[in-house]
Amino acid sequence: MSATATICSEKNFAVQTHPVKAPDEEYFFEGAEKLLELWFCSTKGITDTSLRSIPRSEIDNMLDVARCKILHSKHNESIDSYVLSESSLFVSDNRVILKTCGTTRLLAALPVLMQLAGTYAGLDQVQSVYYSRKNFLRPDLQPNLHKNFDAEVEYLDSFFEDGHAYCLGSLKQDRWYLYTFHREVEFPANKQPDHTLEILMSDLDEEVLHKFTKDFAVDGKDCFMRAGIDKIIPAGADVHDELFDPCGYSMNAYMNDTDQYATIHVTPEKEFSFASFETNQDLVCLYSQTRKVLQCFRPNKILMTVFANDISVKGKDAQQQLWDRELPGYRRTNVQFVRLETETLVYAHFVRKAPHDLTSSSDEDDGERSD
Repeated sequence: MSATATICSEKNFAVQTHPVKAPDEEYFFEGAEKLLELWFCSTKGITDTSLRSIPRSEIDNMLDVARCKILHSKHNESIDSYVLSESSLFVSDNRVILKTCGTTRLLAALPVLMQLAGTYAGLDQVQSVYYSRKNFLRPDLQPNLHKNFDAEVEYLDSFFEDGHAYCLGSLKQDRWYLYTFHREVEFPANKQPDHTLEILMSDLDEEVLHKFTKDFAVDGKDCFMRAGIDKIIPAGADVHDELFDPCGYSMNAYMNDTDQYATIHVTPEKEFSFASFETNQDLVCLYSQTRKVLQCFRPNKILMTVFANDISVKGKDAQQQLWDRELPGYRRTNVQFVRLETETLVYAHFVRKAPHDLTSSSDEDDGERSD
């Protein structure tokens, strides 16, 4: 778009026009992810098929709808792990976890996923749905489907009856949105311990940001070691990651012979810095792992959630510690407990303490527990 300046004389001499260039809009990237987790089942009691039988070409087409693509993948006997151009995808026998950042259209891929599950895996029914995200910094830049949570809820309700929607946290601070749905089914899968820890971090320490740029590290593997990610991920995990050019980092890891995973994503631009960590692993204490994550990224603001079903001892323990204890160096501004259809959830929000608020006792109490 251009404006025109016009100059005329009293004798109607030729008009002079001067195009005026509109200022370029400042670059911005929304690091906060949209997260969709779906659990599938069969109305016919089929047990010998898997979502992992969906062809790669069909997965690529589904991700095209969401406006992202696969960069590389790894697999074991229980899970397929994909690092995406915008975050991650994990596929196991009856669960899909799709996590995308930026201005992706994640929920637009929902009907495609449901169709693929029925066509290629015989899993023709969604048993459980979890859709969540924190509030966006720039919701005005999101596609219409994701501009506000009300629109997302309306869209999800068009697929699932009796879904539940929540907003946790203060409306004056960072907050977290959640949509859940659960269906009682005729052929339930054998129930296993299940939990998920998610840590959403913003306003990262400036000394940390440069570690996730091509000026600091050569590639993902180099960044994994030099930025300290190796201290977070349990020993023996299989890792694949990506260091973007000129900056940004994504990592997936899975624990051998299980469908347990961990994923990290970093948006290191100072003006809108963000990092996330998510895992369902049970090899190490989740509270201890949380401490390691915070030591690595040193965020000024933290939003944490822990899901746990009734038989997850590790998840219940992490929830109790998050409820009872402060994180050294941080002040908890909010903590909430929610009982969902099939599990419990603890949400907490923290801000970094000012230097004069720090005490030696809080720093020395590292909260480490043996496993």
